[in-house]
Amino acid sequence: MTRQEAVNLITDYYYNDNPTEEDKFLFVEAQLFLIHTYHNPSDMHNLAWFYLEERRFDLEVRYLEMAAEYGYVPAIEELGYIWYYGQTGTVDYKKAFEYFSKGVECGNDISASCCKYKLADMYHNGYFVEKDEEKYRSMMESIYKRIHDPERMGSLCGFNYPSFPDIAYRLAGIRAEQGETSEAVKLLKNARRRLCEDIRDNPNWWGNIELMDEVVTLMHELEGKADRRPDIYDLFWMAREASRVVMLYGDRRFIIDIEPGEDGDALRVENKWYKDPRDFFEKAQIDGKKIVYLYDEFYDMEVYDGRTD
Repeated sequence: MTRQEAVNLITDYYYNDNPTEEDKFLFVEAQLFLIHTYHNPSDMHNLAWFYLEERRFDLEVRYLEMAAEYGYVPAIEELGYIWYYGQTGTVDYKKAFEYFSKGVECGNDISASCCKYKLADMYHNGYFVEKDEEKYRSMMESIYKRIHDPERMGSLCGFNYPSFPDIAYRLAGIRAEQGETSEAVKLLKNARRRLCEDIRDNPNWWGNIELMDEVVTLMHELEGKADRRPDIYDLFWMAREASRVVMLYGDRRFIIDIEPGEDGDALRVENKWYKDPRDFFEKAQIDGKKIVYLYDEFYDMEVYDGRTD
């Protein structure tokens, strides 16, 4: 394999909305060729990210640690996430705090802010450090202000900043506690709009789907009966009660039946069942394309209480 052949295989994979097992195999082979030949930590990081999407956390850690040995800050940041969330099966807040702190110290404005908001979470939750809500609020305010400084962040200012949805969601919670509901909803709407784009750009990454669930839920809690047309991501909220959702996709009528049960939510789409909305958004497809890739192609959504057979 040549370097150009490896790059072509990797590029083809990234432009593939529904990769097969063979596509994945070729992607891994191409990345391994680049790693062992050129020792570039960004290739190690890319392969680790692939294994994260595949939920092969042992292999994710292996390649992240390899990249971290080169001082590669994105890998350092993600190792913090791994120990924070216990993706390997073990939560270690001490290691998470150490990795996030190292990311703040070693990173540029972008990566440092990404690590800093997770350190803020640790003060918010009292993980490894003493719980400190004032420190949490202060850190989140400073991070949000920082990412809106065009002189510091350049073209990645504000909405274009990589972790904007995560930061906007947290600040929305702070604004809601302060009684600034309209400002909180505004932040959530912007986070939701950005997440729609992020999920469509990378439909294989489930982390943003989980965040979308949290954003949509908080929006509904704050808005009540909002005067706006629902879209497909409102299923996160609708799935709490039995209902039928009808919408149009092209010239087709698309029906989703929601039947919450004792074991949680259940959605039926074209005679196929999904255990909950997250499962639906991770797996559901139309004509071989994932639902999340087509989210803005649905229209005229109507919601009916209860099931209609």
